[in-house]
Amino acid sequence: MAAIDVIIFAAAAGFAFAVLITVVVIIGIRKEERYLTLMNKTAPGAMAQLARIVLGRYVRREHDLMAPQRNPDERSGTRQTMGAPR
Repeated sequence: MAAIDVIIFAAAAGFAFAVLITVVVIIGIRKEERYLTLMNKTAPGAMAQLARIVLGRYVRREHDLMAPQRNPDERSGTRQTMGAPR
């Protein structure tokens, strides 16, 4: 009986870990899409950084001082729908 309990506990812990990682990725990707920063070298937050690691996005933690900095609240790079004024 003890072996069955250990197997059930391990399966439940693995499932809980998979759910946790899924939630982290969903939150991180939401931030990336909101600020349009997936092509930038720096992530907009810790959850986005974890999502990049989990999804296999090349992660480089160095800060390039020569790269142009973009404000995350700036919306100039968003896609515009047809018929919207420019």
